[in-house]
Amino acid sequence: MGRRVDWFFGRGLSIGCGLTWDVPAAWDWLPRNEQIDRIKETIRHKMSEPHIETSDIRRFLDLLSSSTKELWQHQFYTTNWDYLLQSQILSMRYQTKPRWLANSHVYHLNGTAETLTTNRNRSDFILAKDNVNVRTSTCETRNAYDRIVWNTKFIVVGMRFECEVDKFILRSLNRVEDDLPIGNSHWIIVDPDSVTLCNIRYRIKKALPRSDVKVVPYKFDYWLLRGLPELKDWGVIS
Repeated sequence: MGRRVDWFFGRGLSIGCGLTWDVPAAWDWLPRNEQIDRIKETIRHKMSEPHIETSDIRRFLDLLSSSTKELWQHQFYTTNWDYLLQSQILSMRYQTKPRWLANSHVYHLNGTAETLTTNRNRSDFILAKDNVNVRTSTCETRNAYDRIVWNTKFIVVGMRFECEVDKFILRSLNRVEDDLPIGNSHWIIVDPDSVTLCNIRYRIKKALPRSDVKVVPYKFDYWLLRGLPELKDWGVIS
């Protein structure tokens, strides 16, 4: 039977690539649809700027490709609006899905700035200041949730579950933690800030009291340089 590691990537991954842009406070006064249009257009522009460096993402994917043990796979989720990770996966130009990859699709839990033919099956575009009621059930979010609640191995990189719409993700997991595998899950949190690590660990443990949470006090690029030793401890990579 196959085993899977689910990766949650937040803004820290984008910042590590040089995408440090944040939504201007002045845009808060704009109509919501106009804000979203401006954000999408700006992110697409920023992603193409010459200083954006995605080599860490590519090294990460290459390491998983070469070192993931048989029967293990990886699935990716992000709360980022950019699609730097998705672009790097597509740039590997696999003709068929490799065994180490559970799905080549990166689940964008808060929507994406990617230009799509249709958004019908994709997550709604969520702003950090949004009320949780803005988040609705879509094909993408239902598929992601169904995968997550049945898994037990999770890694969080540069994601803090800080704003209300992201805290809602943990609250949704809390509702089923007594009945599904997620309740006895194992987590690795990667962040260089010790206070942030404590806060994230607290939020996960509050939602999933029986979970095991390990903190890794490094930037993602340094953890990658060390060879992701905690994944070796899990028996995921060699």
